Amino acid sequence: MDAKLRMGKLVVLKLGPGSFQQGFSVVLQLGWEGERPALELPGELPPAPDLPGLYQQWQAAYRQMRVPSRLEAQAQVTNVSWVSDCRESADMLCDRINHWLAQPSFQPIYSKLLEQLSPTETIRVVLQTQDPILQRLPWHQWDFFQRYPQAELALSAPVYEQVKAPETLSKTVRILAIFGDATGVDLETDRRLLQTLPGVELHLLTTPDRATLNHYLWEQQGWDILFFAGHSSSAGATGRMRLNAQDSLSLSELKYALTKAVKRGLAIAIFNSCDGLGLAQELADLHIPQILVMREPVPDRVAHEFLKGFLESFSRYTPLYLSVREARERLQGLENEFPCATWLPILCQNLAQQPPSWQSLQGRSLQATPKHQPWVGGALGVAIAATTLGLRLLGGLQSLELATYDRFLRWWPFFESPDSRIVVIKNTEDDIKQQGLDKTSAFSMTDDTLLAVLKKLEPLQPKVIGFDIYHDREIDSDLPELRERLETTPHFVALCKHPSDSAEMGGVAAIPDVDFSNRLGFSDFIDDTDSTARRFLVAIHRPPDSLCHTNHSFAAIIAGQYLNLIEANDSLTDVFWQNDQDQFQLAQVKFPQLNPRSGGYKLNDFGGYQLLLHYRHLPQVEDIAETYTVSELLRGDFEGEKIRDRIILIGTTALSFGGGDIEERDFWKTPYTTSERLEDMTPGVFIQAHIVSQLISAVEDGRPSITTWNEWIESGWIILWAAIGGGLGWYLTDTRFWLTLLSAEVGLLLISWSLLAVPALWVPYVPAVVTFTATAIAVSRYRYK
Repeated sequence: MDAKLRMGKLVVLKLGPGSFQQGFSVVLQLGWEGERPALELPGELPPAPDLPGLYQQWQAAYRQMRVPSRLEAQAQVTNVSWVSDCRESADMLCDRINHWLAQPSFQPIYSKLLEQLSPTETIRVVLQTQDPILQRLPWHQWDFFQRYPQAELALSAPVYEQVKAPETLSKTVRILAIFGDATGVDLETDRRLLQTLPGVELHLLTTPDRATLNHYLWEQQGWDILFFAGHSSSAGATGRMRLNAQDSLSLSELKYALTKAVKRGLAIAIFNSCDGLGLAQELADLHIPQILVMREPVPDRVAHEFLKGFLESFSRYTPLYLSVREARERLQGLENEFPCATWLPILCQNLAQQPPSWQSLQGRSLQATPKHQPWVGGALGVAIAATTLGLRLLGGLQSLELATYDRFLRWWPFFESPDSRIVVIKNTEDDIKQQGLDKTSAFSMTDDTLLAVLKKLEPLQPKVIGFDIYHDREIDSDLPELRERLETTPHFVALCKHPSDSAEMGGVAAIPDVDFSNRLGFSDFIDDTDSTARRFLVAIHRPPDSLCHTNHSFAAIIAGQYLNLIEANDSLTDVFWQNDQDQFQLAQVKFPQLNPRSGGYKLNDFGGYQLLLHYRHLPQVEDIAETYTVSELLRGDFEGEKIRDRIILIGTTALSFGGGDIEERDFWKTPYTTSERLEDMTPGVFIQAHIVSQLISAVEDGRPSITTWNEWIESGWIILWAAIGGGLGWYLTDTRFWLTLLSAEVGLLLISWSLLAVPALWVPYVPAVVTFTATAIAVSRYRYK
């Protein structure tokens, strides 16, 4: 079965016994092509006793125009004086039909159609009735067909029967074309149109006699299409076609030959002649699958234009019904000269048969055609996935992935509590002024202030004191007590800084002439190209020319001290790298290393042992810990119990300190920063507090670090979504496609966001959604264009 036809809908309207005086019973059947109806709904059409008269009025006006047609052989003269009458009667008839179909008794059926159908679906509407007036009404003028541009109507007899025909052995479409009496008409144009068709085996019979036609219909190989052009007419349920100047015959006179032709595969009969409904009724009794006729007398030019449009569309693999609609609607361009030309063509359907496609007439299924091969859809998906992976590998998606990562972090609706193990002592603008310093000073805390702070803190027994202020100058010679305290306080951690690049000579040294042993850590931060701190270093190979004599970070040393992992004479390598020299750990907790291609990163300048910074989600980044100013500490404006056994971090938060260059100031953008203003950025001491909290929380609370999949799993994830998108684009059409596409995108977003929020797993959302959406749309466009 044609896959594309299967994806369309079949609507059958069965108009049962009744009359225009009493009304008609109606039964709606609706379902997918090739399947049993999914629903059946009864309804009614109310009485409309004026409709037959309105139709006959229009028919009389149309025929009174006496446009040259293929109805009879005699010459005819066009009378344009009746053109306006024809148009007026046509408008009256159309208005009455739409009013009739809008009545309440028919509305349940119409509402069900609107509910079940989408304007982008391919829809076959089959009207099943025996009433001759109902068959002749211009149903295509119903508002329904304006709403559904891929729907087309066909007529069907109430009695039908499936005919089992053998599969065609020919690779061409076999057409038997009969050209009857050409008196007064141009049949040469019909001939040329047929002869230009691709992939056709055409047999022409020009003005044949009855015996010759009978012989060809009995042809052993069978025909796919029977075509007739010439004069024809209907009288009641009987149609006649004129073969030559002397002979005309009804189809009942060819009954046995036509029956044999149907059994040998005749799929379509086309009568490009006048008044063909009588011919269609006779052919329906022979169970021909599809019959295409003209309702009324048809002018030569209209016949040519319709045949041209239909053959062009159908031979380009457009479904049969849509080919009829396209060709019929193209006739509108002639209606200034030939009013109601679009009313003339009508398809008559044997409901037991599936409409053929041009491919099926050639012995090929739709999916086997170059336009709709599944492997092409698969190739589209592979190409899009490969392009996305290649772009990601080159770093083309990094900025977008990092921005999405930040947004995911900010979206989490639940706040964590501050870390009660940490207290931050802020060296503020006022504190610096009280020390007699200003923004031109080379340092932000005097030695006597530092000594006073230590004297205030030590009796309160903090667990660790982290001094997050550079002090690369000699200690004041008048304060020997400060040097002694720095050397003998086992829980005091100082910091230094490695050179950030080759242009920065030496970095920043620790406090000179003080042996800090295992109490010194580097303060180096790393930020991304958008100046945002999303990752941090726990260890680095010290550059040979660095004045900072440590391989481990300030935060790592503080965490090790707090967890009682570091003694004065311990080897830090043994403390942090006990079981695996390539795996950083605290106690028994191992921390996954960030590599140059983790998550959304594609880093070229990568060094040291880096981790993703898992900020605590708080109303403000600075809410990480209890805070006091230096002045408050020295005045004693705090409770001693809030210092005992805590980690004390001392850092400068003054905006003015650090000179004129904003890059020299210890303020940083985080994923929660939404502006470029310096005052909206976060002082470095609070970033250190988040890092310390992350390390000790992993050990004491089991709080996870942010991790990523390896590159192979990430690539598989992206390819998986490409496959899902390809499947969606191949199997779904219309509104269901777009709704499913949107739902899947929302689902992917929620999955990616939830994985980052709960198990702290950063999965590649951006490349997955790009690949999924692009593949779905590309395959859908290819599949259903």
